[in-house]
Amino acid sequence: MGKRVTDSRWFYVIVSLLLAFILWIYVGKEANPIKTSTLSGVQVVFSGLEKLEERGLMISEGADQAVSLRIRTRKDVWDRLNQGETTVIIDVSGITEPGMQSVSITSRNINYPRSITTSDSVDLQYTSPGAVSFTISKWSSRQVDVRGSFEGSIADGYQRGEFSMAPEQVTVSGPQELVDQIDYAKVTVTQTDMNATYSQDIGYVLIDLNGEIMDPAGLELDPSTVLVTLPVEKLKEVELTVDLIPGGGATEDDVKIDIEPDSIMVSGSDADLENLDRISLGEIDLSGVFSTLTQSMPIQLDSALTNVSGITEAEVTVTVYGLDTKVLQVSNISFINKPEGYLAEVVTQSCSVQIRGTQEAVEAVTSSQLRIVADLSEVELSTGNQTIPVKVYLDGSSDVGVVGDYNIVVSITRE
Repeated sequence: MGKRVTDSRWFYVIVSLLLAFILWIYVGKEANPIKTSTLSGVQVVFSGLEKLEERGLMISEGADQAVSLRIRTRKDVWDRLNQGETTVIIDVSGITEPGMQSVSITSRNINYPRSITTSDSVDLQYTSPGAVSFTISKWSSRQVDVRGSFEGSIADGYQRGEFSMAPEQVTVSGPQELVDQIDYAKVTVTQTDMNATYSQDIGYVLIDLNGEIMDPAGLELDPSTVLVTLPVEKLKEVELTVDLIPGGGATEDDVKIDIEPDSIMVSGSDADLENLDRISLGEIDLSGVFSTLTQSMPIQLDSALTNVSGITEAEVTVTVYGLDTKVLQVSNISFINKPEGYLAEVVTQSCSVQIRGTQEAVEAVTSSQLRIVADLSEVELSTGNQTIPVKVYLDGSSDVGVVGDYNIVVSITRE
C-alpha cells in the first residue's frame, strides 16, 4: 500500500504554514482592532478669505472655533490621527452678502494629516457641532476723536491746562456694527502732585455711545498709542501798574493812583514767572490830567503767559493833588514848517492856557512866558480855515507845567 498523506513530511509543513497564517490573521485583528472614538479640538480653518476682503466683507464672529469628530477606524490609523493635525476646512469664497452663515460639516470638509493615506479606512460617524456657524459683516473704517481724562492731582501753586493729542484722531477699522458703536477714544492721565508739563505716548480705550468702555477685540487701531501733552504751569498773583509821564507841573509824587483790580492771577513756566513782579497797563501823561482822570486800560500779557483771572481790562483813576492852577491868556502865536506856495494867517488871536504847579511857582508865571507854536507840516494843502493842534511852551520856569491840549484856527491861502 502507498503511504498515507498524513505520513508525508510536506503535509505537516503545509499544515504548519496554514496554521501560522491563521494565527497571524487572528493576532493582527486582535492587536489592531477597529475602534470608535472622538477627536476633540479640531480647528476650523476658513479658506477664500481674500475673496471676502475684495467684497469689503469679513468674518466678525466665529473666526476662531474648534469642533469634535466621532471617527471609526483601526487603532493604528487612530494613533496617526492623534499625532497629526486634522482640520475642518470651510470655504467662504462664495459668500457675497453680510449675515449669519451655517455650513454643515461633512467628510469632504475634513483635512486629515499627511500620514493618513487613501488606503486607510476612516469612517466619520458624526461631528459636534454638526455645522460651523459664523457671522459675515461689512468691513468699515473711520476716524474718531481722542479725548483726555485727568484722574490725578496738581501740586499746590500750579494749574493744569488743556489736553493736546498727536494725532487728534485715530483710525478704527473692523465690523461695521462695532465701528458704528464707537463715540470716541479716551486717554487717561493719573499722575499725582504734578508740577511740570506731562508729555508721553500712551494707549487709549474706546468709548461707546452709552459711555461704556468697548472691548477692542475684532477691531484694528491705527495708531495704537497717541502723544498726550497736559500743560502744568505755575500760578502767580501779579500787581497791575501804570507808567506816569511827568507833565503839567505834576510828577508821580503829586498824584494818587487807584487801579481796579490791582492785580491778576497769571500762569506760566517757572522761568517766565521768576522775574515777573508787575504788569504795566501803559503810560499816562500827567499833562493831560487836569484834576482826576478815569479810564479803562487793556491788560496785555506776553504770549508765554495765561491770564487765569480772565479779566481783560482794568479801570485806572489818577488824581492830582497839592498843586495850584492858573489860566492865562496867550496871544504869542507863531508858525513853523509852512508849506511852499501857501500863506497862513492866524484866525485865533488868543488862547486860554492852564498852568499848574506849586502855589508860589504858579503865581510867579506871566502870560509873556507862554508861547504857542503851530506846526504846519501836516496841514491839508487846501485853502480855507483849518483847526490844527499846537504846542504851548512855558519859558523861564521848571516847576510849572502846561496842562491840557490846545488847538487854533488857521486860514490857508495860496500865494
